[in-house]
Amino acid sequence: MYSFMGGGLFCAIVGNILLVVSTATDYWMQYRLSGNYARQGLWRYCMSNKCYMQTDSIGKRSRVSSAHWTTTVFVTNQRTYWNATRAFMILSGMSCFAGIIAGIMSFAHFSSFERFNRSFAAGIMFFVSTFFVLLAMAIYTGVTINFLGKRFGDWRFSWSYILGWVAMLMTFFAGIFYICAYRMCECRRGTGPR
Repeated sequence: MYSFMGGGLFCAIVGNILLVVSTATDYWMQYRLSGNYARQGLWRYCMSNKCYMQTDSIGKRSRVSSAHWTTTVFVTNQRTYWNATRAFMILSGMSCFAGIIAGIMSFAHFSSFERFNRSFAAGIMFFVSTFFVLLAMAIYTGVTINFLGKRFGDWRFSWSYILGWVAMLMTFFAGIFYICAYRMCECRRGTGPR
């Protein structure tokens, strides 16, 4: 049981570090623009050794009119997808950190709640973290391939992006390890003396 929890805690700590590094760095995508290499992250983009905040939008405003109403439609606002990716990456890091705290506490046997199992709670938090990072990566991948990839001819995903996927795998395996530890603990309780 403790080996599962130790392995899960190791995966979670590595996963959380990778989440922070991936979210904070500017190497999600690299491309060539006007003969110069450029890169972008979730917070800013860099060209010719100068970095700028991500504020541009790839969408445009369209006015849609009907006989009975008029409205303004925003078509694929780039800031929205960056904000969604940022939010899910931050939520993933926070839930992974909460899982790490629950995982560390599961090594201690003191409990103020008899029915609350910290190994199970840690496993669930790691799966929640996995879900959030999966959403962030899916949003970023979809928008990059469908919009930004068409805008820049010579582009590729870079190491910050890859670290996000590796972090997802690490949090997933941390969840698996902690759920296995919980199951082993439950099996021992069921076969122990009453």
